[in-house]
Amino acid sequence: MAMPATDYAVRERPATNANAERIFNHMMKKLDSIPLETDPYCHYYGVGWFPDDFYADMLANLPDPKLYEPLNMRLYVRPDGESSRDQLHLTKEAIAKLPQRSQQVWQDVVDVVTRPEYRRAIFKKLAPDLALRFGTTEEAIIDKTCAYEVRLVRDTEDYKIKPHCDGLNKIVTTQFYLAPDMSQMDLGTSIYRRHKKLFGSTFEELKRFEFRPNSGYGFAVSDSREKQSWHGRKMLTNFKGVRNTLMVLFQQTSPNSYNGSPRTDKAESEY
Repeated sequence: MAMPATDYAVRERPATNANAERIFNHMMKKLDSIPLETDPYCHYYGVGWFPDDFYADMLANLPDPKLYEPLNMRLYVRPDGESSRDQLHLTKEAIAKLPQRSQQVWQDVVDVVTRPEYRRAIFKKLAPDLALRFGTTEEAIIDKTCAYEVRLVRDTEDYKIKPHCDGLNKIVTTQFYLAPDMSQMDLGTSIYRRHKKLFGSTFEELKRFEFRPNSGYGFAVSDSREKQSWHGRKMLTNFKGVRNTLMVLFQQTSPNSYNGSPRTDKAESEY
């Protein structure tokens, strides 16, 4: 069921610029309009997260691959020894290394996704699972503060990740697909249900999000007896291109600060 319409005109702090404000309003309306799925855990998926013209700017201003670093050479490595998953954290220092036009594009993204209003709207949408996990009410969980991870990710040939729930430092995981066209539809993330066996477990793929241009998903991270947020991605076989995505993670702590965001949820203020 879609969340009731909300007036997003009231702001807690000034917008960085008019374009960031336009993007923010667009994303808030999109989040409000898409339905919440609760089986097997709270998640959502939608298309059209960013204004069309700004999405085109994002694709046109993807950073030089040389600026990315391997995410984890133990987990994401091809037989030839090359990394299959690289990342670029969109910190102030990293953005400063980009061309001037690219700096503005990615700074606008960081400005929007680290706003308290955006975080509250996501926590409100995923409140049933978040309240269960943190032992509080759905009303109270909306105001839980958090730290952030905002990064661009490049997945290439032989990338895979087995079904997992995400570590409990994460509160909410969101990922935006930066597909150039409809040719990569099968590259999306899968949601699983675990079936326990006498020895080990099997995983049933319930759905796979379509890797459409300007699409993305979010889910509440859970790993308890009542709820587990199993998800993953089978190996990208016979794939020679790049799977570009933007990950926005809402965490309890973070080693990085984005746009003045805290590194821990115990910070007294967010800006």
